[in-house]
Parts: sequence; C-alpha cells; structure tokens
Amino acid sequence: MSLIEKFLKSYSKEYDFYLKLAQICAMQCENVLEGSGIRAIVTYRAKRPDRLKEKLEKRIIEKRYKTVESIYKDIVDLAGVRIAIYFPGDREVIDNFIENNFLVHSKKEFPGEAKPSYDKRFSGYWAYHYRVSLKSELVADSNKRYTDVIVEIQVASVLMHAWSEVEHDLVYKPLSGELSIEEYQILDELNGLVLAGEIALERLQNAAKIRVTGTGKEFNNHYELSSYLYDSMKSHIKKGDYEPIMGRADVLYKFLQNVELNSPEKLSQFTNDLDPDTENRPVVDQIIDRILLGNEEYYKFYNKAKNEIGTRNPYSTKNEKASFLLDTKAALGFFLSRWIVFESLLGNISNHQFSGTITAFERINPGFNFRRLESMEIFDQASLFEIQSIRRLRNEVVHGISKHPDSVLINAGNTLEAVLEYTVRNVPEEYKDIINEAISQMKKT
Repeated sequence: MSLIEKFLKSYSKEYDFYLKLAQICAMQCENVLEGSGIRAIVTYRAKRPDRLKEKLEKRIIEKRYKTVESIYKDIVDLAGVRIAIYFPGDREVIDNFIENNFLVHSKKEFPGEAKPSYDKRFSGYWAYHYRVSLKSELVADSNKRYTDVIVEIQVASVLMHAWSEVEHDLVYKPLSGELSIEEYQILDELNGLVLAGEIALERLQNAAKIRVTGTGKEFNNHYELSSYLYDSMKSHIKKGDYEPIMGRADVLYKFLQNVELNSPEKLSQFTNDLDPDTENRPVVDQIIDRILLGNEEYYKFYNKAKNEIGTRNPYSTKNEKASFLLDTKAALGFFLSRWIVFESLLGNISNHQFSGTITAFERINPGFNFRRLESMEIFDQASLFEIQSIRRLRNEVVHGISKHPDSVLINAGNTLEAVLEYTVRNVPEEYKDIINEAISQMKKT
C-alpha cells in the first residue's frame, strides 16, 4: 500500500470529524454575522477523499512526503468554510470578527505576488484566506476535541467566489489538457466583469445608506440598522485603527420597533460618544443600556424583543428562546427594579456634582456615566467594588451573556440597598435626602 493510500485510508475514517469541525466553525460565522447585520452566505465542507487523492498525487513529487503525519501537516485545509459576502466593503468587518472569535494562525491576502501562467489584464482573485482554530472557551464541552485542528476560512464577495470556482476547475483541474490562450482571455474578461460588479455592489451599499439616513425614514431591517451604526462608529475612529464590534443588531432592531425609536433621527440621541472599546462592550449593548436607563417599562419591551428574535447562542446549534419574563415578583424583576432605582440615584448625584461639565446626553439619560463613580467621593472602595460587581451581573443578565440562580439576583438586589444604607451614614447632608429616597423606593420593590 502506497503512502497516499495509507493516508486516504486514515482520512476516510476521520472524514466525519473534519466535516463536523467545519460545520461548527461555519455556524459560529453564520450566527454571529447574521445577528450583527452582515449579509453573507456561509458554506462549509471537508475535502472529499477522491479530490484529495488528485491533489496529493501532484504534490508528493515536490513535497517528498515520508509519513502519513507529514501529509496531515502539509494539507491544512481538510476542513474549510467559505464566507461569500454581498458587499465587498464588509471584508474589513469580517476580518475583525475572525480576529476576535478564532485563534488566527495565518492570513493570506489575494491577489498575491505569484506570477500567473497567462499575462492577465485584470488583477484576478480578491479574497482573504485564514487558517484558524476554534477558541476553547467559545465551544461546548462536548466539542472541545475540535479545538486543536486547523480550519481554513475563505472570505470574498459572492461574485468573486463564483468566478474563482470556474477558474479553479478549469485552470487547476482541466479535464482535457492545458487551456488555450482564448480560454485564458475569456476567464480574464470575466474577471474584469466581476471586478466591475464589485464596484457596483459597493455603490449599491452606499446608495442604501443614503436612503436610510433620509429624514423620517425608518430602518427596514437589522441589516440597514447595522450599516448605519457601523458608519456612526467609524466616523469617530481613525482609519485603519480597528473595526467596531456590533453585537446583536437583530435584537436591537426589534427592540427599537417596540419602543418606537426605529429611525436614524430618533436613534441619534443614543449614538453620540459611544465607547470605542467595543470588544468589551459591543455597540448594540451600549445603545440598549442607554435606552433602558431609568425606564423600567422599556426592560419589558427589550425582553419581548429577545423572546421574539430568540436569544440564540452564536456558538450553539440550537436556537434557544429567552427563558425569563420581567415579572416584578420574580428574582430578576426584583434585581432590575432595584438596579433602576440605583441607576437613577447615580444620575441625580452626577447632575448635582458635575452640572457644569456633563454632556447633553448625560442630562437626558441620568446615571449613564459610571466612570464618574470614583470621582464622586460618595462611595468608599469596598462599596465601589460591590457596585462594579453588581453592574457586571446586570450586564450579563440583561444582554443574555449568562444566566444566574435566583439567589444570586436576590442577594445582589439586597446588596444595593445595604450599600446605600451604609453610605447614607457617611455622606454630606446635601445627599442624605436623595439617598434615603432611593432606599425607600428599593424597600417597596
């Protein structure tokens, strides 16, 4: 049995493993991109043994394989994912997504420097190819065994992917010998049409953005919302620095519909001066937090949006529906009611202390700027630690990052009251009344 035959026999037994690996990777890409409002078609595959045999027979002379393991080490695209994007301008957004959600071992940009066999007039294949592996913390325990294996992710426009398939099969896998000059010319001509088509797609994307930002226009879907938010963020970011992380634009879109804020004009009051550190706090989470501030009724609308869309875990194969309702008698309702009171209190203190320096947004949305907490000199270090811990808990339960037992939520709500009862004994007289009023409101929840 030849070395290639031994490898193919081994690979045939592991084919299902590589197919499952590609599927997991593809679902991560599809779910996150869909939720973030990026239009793309995601497909996956494991290399077919018969196609692999053809490739190995060509490479074995050059590579001089000695063992089956050396072949596995050389052929790194046994599992592959293809992301075909509608709009070429989204390449950088997807590049940022891949960098943040996978362990990237290498990245290759096309066109490269390799000299083509035919003197082309057009530039050829435009794409990004990544060799990645899954992040252990982002996969279920049952799928940990897939995290040590390389997956190739190819990113290009839908038009470029179609052209590359034709060119690859004709140029690299010819069924009847070397192509003629005329055939190369036709492929080159098609490449020119594809590149022109990509320019048209970029113009189409820009035309849609102009339409969406027209006075009085509503967002028709979460893709338009996402595009608007990306542009809003990037207008304040130095070119080339980074791409903002969006978050669940589909949930935000439904929420905006529920609270009648579904237009650029109405949403603009919540998009000023967003925190550029979107890796820790995605754009969507920041906006939702601003809308929710001090408004208990809106928590119910947000919960409704999550239930309508489904709090799908982007790293799961299941579409998990939101399991909680904001009943004021439930543990979550108890915790959030107290948090809203606390949030409003911080806003009142901040407005009093920083009335000459707070922004217009902060006046409209009391309690927003938690970075002022320490400078308020109202809370001691132990209390600040408790507040920041409870704030993280609030973000986790509101944005569906994780679930917590009722006892944790109830304890957090009681801790907020305890912090205020301790603090009110040590603050200047001017703050005692508003803190006591907050304590009184908490006791009614």
